[in-house]
Amino acid sequence: MATPYFKFKQFIVQHDRSSLKVGTDAVLLGAWADVSDAKKILDIGTGSGVIALMLAQRSHAQIDAIDIDEESFKQATENFSSSPWSDKLSAFNISLKNFEAAATTKYDLIVSNPPYFTDSYKPTDPQRFSARHNDQLPITELADEVSKLLSAEGKFCVILPVKEAGQLVLALRSSQIFPQKELWVYSFTGKEVFRKLILFGRTEIFCTRNELTIETAPGQGYSREYIELTREYYLNF
Repeated sequence: MATPYFKFKQFIVQHDRSSLKVGTDAVLLGAWADVSDAKKILDIGTGSGVIALMLAQRSHAQIDAIDIDEESFKQATENFSSSPWSDKLSAFNISLKNFEAAATTKYDLIVSNPPYFTDSYKPTDPQRFSARHNDQLPITELADEVSKLLSAEGKFCVILPVKEAGQLVLALRSSQIFPQKELWVYSFTGKEVFRKLILFGRTEIFCTRNELTIETAPGQGYSREYIELTREYYLNF
């Protein structure tokens, strides 16, 4: 039986009831997202709240986290309350569209590990379905709502597979939001890119690109650059 929690250096994430368990995608985004100068942060599709907690560990920002799944929202709320940063973390059980309609503030940083499957096999479990398939949050809707919630100098950081990352770049460009920094992620040396982390902003500049390989080879342990990126969080690093 899978463990119902994941222990980091400074906090514990219970994730047995969440639609998304703690995984590599979330950890990569939480460790990579640029929190510099951010006073207000929004986490879209927070799940267990792990990304919001990671950002809380290394920033002074007030963080709002939303999820359409009720059990995920409840578990994120519990994880926030038991963390060292309960005073700056708030969770909301609401869709992105409804949240934006009621929002009275803009955000300096928006992060998301969004659902991205479109035409692959869909699980019968409705909670897993909404977490991994973008029927309830298409790429175009994500781009549209982010453009409304992002401040003039704000940044949007996201992690997606290569195809969906390209679709998001095109969708945000129509709102004059542009990729400024990318991290291409490889599972092993010699494999193809399987995830892209992208930082977007409202200024069109040269987009820098870096690369990260998680493991040099299966069973050979984590790479130096992955350990360095996540050192503040993982117990064994």
